[in-house]
Amino acid sequence: MAEQKKPTPVKPKKTTAVSESGERRVVLSAKTDPLAFLQEEKKKLTEEIEKAQETDEALKAQLTTKEEPASSEFAVTKSRKAANREAEQAWEDAKKQMAKWSDNSSFDWLRDDPNDEADDEEEGIPISRVKRQAITPAQRRNRGYDRTKQILAVCLIFVAMAVSVGGFLFDKLDLVQFDDGVKTEVQPTDTRLLDEAAAITEEELKGLEYTNDYPVLPKGEVFRDPDVINILLLGTDERTTRFNTNARSDSMILLSLHTRNHTVKLVSFERGTGVPILEGEYRGQYDWLTHCFRYGGANLVMEEIQACYLLDCGHYVRTNIRAFMKLIDVVGGVDIYLSDREADYINHWYNYPYATNHVKEMSIRDELHSVGVGKNHLNGATAMLYARCRALDNDFGRMKRQRIVMQAIFNQIKDLSIPELNNMLNTMLPLIQTNFSRGELATLVLEVPEIISSDFETMQLPESGTFGKMSGMEGRSLFAPDFERNAADLKAFLYG
Repeated sequence: MAEQKKPTPVKPKKTTAVSESGERRVVLSAKTDPLAFLQEEKKKLTEEIEKAQETDEALKAQLTTKEEPASSEFAVTKSRKAANREAEQAWEDAKKQMAKWSDNSSFDWLRDDPNDEADDEEEGIPISRVKRQAITPAQRRNRGYDRTKQILAVCLIFVAMAVSVGGFLFDKLDLVQFDDGVKTEVQPTDTRLLDEAAAITEEELKGLEYTNDYPVLPKGEVFRDPDVINILLLGTDERTTRFNTNARSDSMILLSLHTRNHTVKLVSFERGTGVPILEGEYRGQYDWLTHCFRYGGANLVMEEIQACYLLDCGHYVRTNIRAFMKLIDVVGGVDIYLSDREADYINHWYNYPYATNHVKEMSIRDELHSVGVGKNHLNGATAMLYARCRALDNDFGRMKRQRIVMQAIFNQIKDLSIPELNNMLNTMLPLIQTNFSRGELATLVLEVPEIISSDFETMQLPESGTFGKMSGMEGRSLFAPDFERNAADLKAFLYG
């Protein structure tokens, strides 16, 4: 039996028709792919953002060369505000014009007109035997004009969006605290570093093999992939929203974005990991990874992680405990599933010294909510108590809770309205510090829809069974990892 050939698909195309008056018009075929159309508009939007970035840099260059910086800075701000007003007006005009041209906001014009037999015959679509209502040439011509106007309206809206997003975006980025992460002054150690809240407990060290040999850094080159963006998220331990230079990076989580596969991965780094101090006064000694922020800022933490795990890590975003709480409150709280022990810990926090210290230091007793076993909607203060809990297990359990809260925050952001998103940006951007440039952040914004729509894959380092224990600076107990093995496992997890 002869093999039947599959019918050749009809390619998307535009057809050109001639009206009775001899005027040529373009009619969008039913086969046109709306997704491809929107992707093309996204490309145009990206180009508009890049142009806005170039304009922003040019204005800043002018600012540095003029004799009166204050007046120049005012001119830049005034120019941005004027551009924003023009963009907003263009956006509103486009929406009003679209409303005039169509009785509804649907995209019916992307679908084939069942009465347009000429188009059906040309595209090879069988004409239905169902009797159709006859239409006059004038009606056909008006329908074509309406389609063309609707297409132009959508294009106009995308252009208005590009201009609006460009001005809106750069206006918002001015709220961020930009810092290269380099710390020039190293603070001497003090007794606060040895307090019970920071120390590795005997319970966490139980069963680990003690070693007198310091861990050896892995050999090889740092692996890089142009399709992967690695961002180190640092949570420092200030109890207020203001940053200070004497803080420790209490939480260190890598956010890894694969821009081609659209996957998101989170990697937690144990703060008690013993690492060799690479720079500064304590160079060559071993101490907790969390203390590296205090010795050399975010830049030193990134250098340590890159050297110990051969990880391409050159960008960071910093926040702190108080900002973490505000973020959860501004997105409306987060949904977290609690075990019986976790619920008891939150309801009876005063029975745990570690939790009691935090509640008193931050004066949040009245903000804490009672919880139950199972799904709970937590506010910022209660979620903080959950995320920082290690009394029930260990610091590795705490790191897992932090990743759970991070996923819950992104899940909450998905459902925010435009005004709510705007409020979140206005509240949180001033509480963030980063070494990303404005242009890099503008490009990164295009990946945000993929981030918030993804379920995260997670990992924590060092991995179970790959580390022992040792003594470091001032007799502190440190985790002693096999960096070679952990670096290989990290590479496989991030890059496959």
